[in-house]
Amino acid sequence: MKNKFGIIGGGFLIIVFVALIALALGSAGFGWGKDYELLALRLPRVLAAVIAGFALGVGGGTQQGLFRNPLADPGLTGVFGGALLGIAIMMAGGGSWIWENTWAISAAAFAGASFISILLVMVGGRGSTSKLLLTGLGLNAFAAAGTLIIANLFSSSRDVLLSGITGDWLGLATFSSIAWPVGLCAVASLFLIMQGRSLDQLSLGEDVAQTRGLDVNSVRRRGILFTALAAAAATCLVGQVAFVGLIAPHCARLLIGPRHKFMLLLAGVIGAILLLLADTLGRSLWPQTPLSAAAMTALLGAPVFIWIAARHHE
Repeated sequence: MKNKFGIIGGGFLIIVFVALIALALGSAGFGWGKDYELLALRLPRVLAAVIAGFALGVGGGTQQGLFRNPLADPGLTGVFGGALLGIAIMMAGGGSWIWENTWAISAAAFAGASFISILLVMVGGRGSTSKLLLTGLGLNAFAAAGTLIIANLFSSSRDVLLSGITGDWLGLATFSSIAWPVGLCAVASLFLIMQGRSLDQLSLGEDVAQTRGLDVNSVRRRGILFTALAAAAATCLVGQVAFVGLIAPHCARLLIGPRHKFMLLLAGVIGAILLLLADTLGRSLWPQTPLSAAAMTALLGAPVFIWIAARHHE
């Protein structure tokens, strides 16, 4: 037990260390600025990366537990695509009103993510790993096509939506724009971590869990709902970023074991480190032509995904 808390505590210290580096690095060089103006500009971005990464790590671990599937991840199961499609529809119909009511963007993202999550469960949630993954990829492609069509038809939202598809919204972060998504990420992550014991019972199989008094359907509904909320809020902060929710839970299990109460918390910490590190490297290594956080996570995540798929092949 002490060792687990020590590892988790060490993870939080790493977040602080990486955050301090991220606040000092950027296209303008190293430092916080003469009157800390660079610190003020970078702080919302760093905060958004940490909170979004944490929510994605927790959400990925929850999806893997709910579906008992090692390849489940909000980015691969289409939830990100649904959230972005919801935002695109809101931008198409809301006009300037949505920028005056930023909560509406989060609500639209949640509606889109929930819709895709329901379809995922109905079509592929109880099937094999291959069926779940193919269903998620298909839904993600459908949502992406819808987003691109809207971006093409409504030129006023085109640039914003295209940067969201490429996972490049962290550069737009301000304290006012991230307030709602950060709060929703925190609430959803906390609730999901509190469901750890139920997920442990569910991992034994539905029949065993029911004999122990667990309402399996209720656990699934709550888990899917709050995972959609976490992924939707994270999408509002960073756009579409795959693999963070896939890698973080696997790393957490390797370090402290499969018990969800601790694993989900550590997965959130690792997710925060991964996304913050990816964003920092992307905008610092090539300051004149920065890479998005999504591009950097893909460089790491794609080989890990192949390795995990090979280990759990059917």
